[in-house]
Amino acid sequence: MQKSYVLLLAGILCLLLIATGCTNTSPAPAATTVPTTATPVATTPPAPSWAGTWNTTWLNTDGNLTVSVVTMTVAGQEVSGNYSYTYPDEGPFTGHLNGTAKGQTLAGMYSESDDDVGYIIFALSANGNSFTGRWVHAENKTELDNSTLFWNGVRMAP
Repeated sequence: MQKSYVLLLAGILCLLLIATGCTNTSPAPAATTVPTTATPVATTPPAPSWAGTWNTTWLNTDGNLTVSVVTMTVAGQEVSGNYSYTYPDEGPFTGHLNGTAKGQTLAGMYSESDDDVGYIIFALSANGNSFTGRWVHAENKTELDNSTLFWNGVRMAP
């Protein structure tokens, strides 16, 4: 019984193929190749961001090194960050920085819980995983130009 259904279905399929003209035995026309002149699309990787957590070290005016973790956030070109550290024989302090990012450069100010304020300038590496910079405790921003006090960082997390 199943064999007769299979034969019946095969026969109907053959009739449908004949009716639609699919039994043409002439060869199909050759496909025409159209040369393409597509220009490859250049993709620009996203610019590295200041946002993230940074392990930083800076040189103090007394020659001591201070290590601190700075967490930065970005809103447009505005960057802000918070950090804390312990200074020998003086105890713990907290700090805040804010600045404006232009390209790979961040320029702005810092302020700390002991009323210390000053200026910073950081340069982000090409891969965005580190920065080098300078800082100065001063009321005049132009003193930053001659500062030898460094403040460098390495990205811990985005």
